[in-house]
Amino acid sequence: MPELEVFLKESLEDFALSRSEKKNLKNHLSRIAGNPIEQAKARQLAFKLTQEAINEFGQITALDWLQGFIKLLYANENKTKASAFFSPGTDCLHRIRQLISESRSALDICVFTITDDRIVRRLEEAQARGVKIRIISDNEKSMDSGSDLTYLSKSGIDCRLDRTDAHMHHKFAISDQDLLLTGSYNWTRAAAAKNDENIVITNNPQLLRSFTKKFEEIWSKLE
Repeated sequence: MPELEVFLKESLEDFALSRSEKKNLKNHLSRIAGNPIEQAKARQLAFKLTQEAINEFGQITALDWLQGFIKLLYANENKTKASAFFSPGTDCLHRIRQLISESRSALDICVFTITDDRIVRRLEEAQARGVKIRIISDNEKSMDSGSDLTYLSKSGIDCRLDRTDAHMHHKFAISDQDLLLTGSYNWTRAAAAKNDENIVITNNPQLLRSFTKKFEEIWSKLE
């Protein structure tokens, strides 16, 4: 917030947001996107600085600056998207495969088990085109008949298995640090053919931060 305050004061000197200032401000505000508490602090700071500018210089045009700032502050919220998919059926399977295919640089996967070869093939394709893949899974389920964890590990994908007495029961994936997939859906053929399951896909910044933090916590513990 101190860094943001300095930037806002400099921007307010001419009571307008230039194109370069907007670009820099977007970078500042992306750090607090989806965090209502920090956004409220930034909004209060902008109102305070605007009121001070009006009191000192009598520049009502500072309100135009304030309006521009508020639009940038909540720009990411307007772009937040989410979709839900359900099984039985192939909707969840197709969306998981699509997520993998569209990943450009990084794919972090934390799932109870992987036994569906249709998903495994997409993971191999992603690895072949240079996507960095990390997989966390349950140690007991990795020993099940049909589990693909050993195969994926031998193929060069970085896999780590839970070592606790309890199950690692998460089912989520993060693509390129900007898209989250989560839900009840296990990455198995039974989940597609028989079970009532769901997945949700979202770019919500706050959820992405929470799931990324959890992935890194588990990954570090299993190092």
